[in-house]
Amino acid sequence: MQTITKTAIATLAFAAVHSALATRQAKQLAASVIGRERSDAAYRVFYVGQGLLTFAALTAYCASLPVRTVYRIRGPGALLLRAGQLAGVVHLLAGLRQVGLTRWAGMDRLQAWRRGRDMPAAPVAQGPELADDGRLAAGGPYRWSRHPLNFSGVPLFWLTPHMTTRRLAFNVVGTAYLMLGSLHEEARLRDAYGDAYERYLQSRVPFFWPGLRPGCLPASGVIPAIAD
Repeated sequence: MQTITKTAIATLAFAAVHSALATRQAKQLAASVIGRERSDAAYRVFYVGQGLLTFAALTAYCASLPVRTVYRIRGPGALLLRAGQLAGVVHLLAGLRQVGLTRWAGMDRLQAWRRGRDMPAAPVAQGPELADDGRLAAGGPYRWSRHPLNFSGVPLFWLTPHMTTRRLAFNVVGTAYLMLGSLHEEARLRDAYGDAYERYLQSRVPFFWPGLRPGCLPASGVIPAIAD
């Protein structure tokens, strides 16, 4: 139980830091320290980088804890689970491609600032992007789930052939965090994109768990901001 408790607490601490740094207050603090322009250019890159580093620290800490096996699957069953994890990676990459990897990571804003160009708008959240003409691009995995990037963690977490006490504790907390984070992201997207996102909600694309059908989106996945 000590391993489960310590892993859960460490994962909650990671989630708390990750969430705190995503707040408007954290961004305003960064702007007051290094200046608004530098903050606008570099904050997203910093945020993604610290997420990777703190996750690596969480992984190293959990790896140092005692571990017990909950179950282990071998043979064809293990291969099937690994295939599911691979599908999760493909799903994640497809979502990042739809959003744009450099945009998701903030590199487009940093590069524009370094070259003296106007910085593109920062992403509101890990959701579909609003084009300059007011249309919402909800193609790719966004036709099956409104939060595919967050969902991609679920098969990666759970479809492991070797479940340990450490992984079980991390998976429970991590999955809950991804779902709660999706609720928060949805609120931000509704506020930012207004009518276009409301029409996306009305398309019956599932909130988190991918549906078997892509809702009622247009074949292009592009949603006008104002009803025709």
